[in-house]
Amino acid sequence: MTLLETMEEAKMTILMTLNGKKVKINPPTDICLYESPVNPPNTGTSYTRGADLFAHRARSGTIYFYLYHWSMWQGEEGSYQLITEENAKKFLLEVAQESGYAKITEEEWKKILEVFPSLDEEDA
Repeated sequence: MTLLETMEEAKMTILMTLNGKKVKINPPTDICLYESPVNPPNTGTSYTRGADLFAHRARSGTIYFYLYHWSMWQGEEGSYQLITEENAKKFLLEVAQESGYAKITEEEWKKILEVFPSLDEEDA
């Protein structure tokens, strides 16, 4: 099963917040803020697992963030994890330190800065 097929299958998945609210995610239509590389050429098995970050705007207008943990290994299923806004920022800042295939693309930065306008500002 390809990553796209997995995502299509996951349409309308329901995640639960810590206070019991249902969040109905839809990865094909939610905003993908970061998509980890999927085994690009000449990398061996370096990118056979990853985590993609999504933002979902609920009917209430609240934005929820979730990770899709995926694997290309047989027997390992993908899973979704609802995370806080603070953890989403930390995840992106960790990824921003990456280079090569794993770095954040220009297109992803545009989407990220729409959600977190000051994420790339220096605060030192």
